[in-house]
Amino acid sequence: MRSRLRVALVAMLAVTVGACGLQASPADGLRFAAPSGWRASPGILGYMQFWRPPSDDREVLLLFKSPRPMQTNDIFSNSNLQDTMKDVTIVTQQTIKICGTQPAKYVQARGSSSQGGPIDIETVAAMIAGSTYFAVYLRPIAVRPNPIALAALREVCPKP
Repeated sequence: MRSRLRVALVAMLAVTVGACGLQASPADGLRFAAPSGWRASPGILGYMQFWRPPSDDREVLLLFKSPRPMQTNDIFSNSNLQDTMKDVTIVTQQTIKICGTQPAKYVQARGSSSQGGPIDIETVAAMIAGSTYFAVYLRPIAVRPNPIALAALREVCPKP
């Protein structure tokens, strides 16, 4: 009976500790911060989270953490975009520095959303401690860019 109780307690502890990781944010440990007032989704296994402004659900700020190195071209491949975005064309692509000396890749693209409207996509990718982080800001072309969301793209760096 004691061993059953011990097994049950260990199982409950494992589930409780594991569940905490289910909603971890990839932004934990980074200076990355969405604009004030934007609603955050729950973190998804510590690998993805998104934020939306309270008044317009057509804009989204997304942070994705890949446990393995990835190239920016990988995120824009048709197989990764599936039905979310179509006809994506890279407009600008350049190597930049963020957070002082952190090398990163900036990509600006245009495409069509699954809802039919043309969208602007801005992405910054950086390699930190063996993981590739992608910060992505999507918005309809007609929507003026949020300067704080654009600044967040360049805050994908470890907290001091």
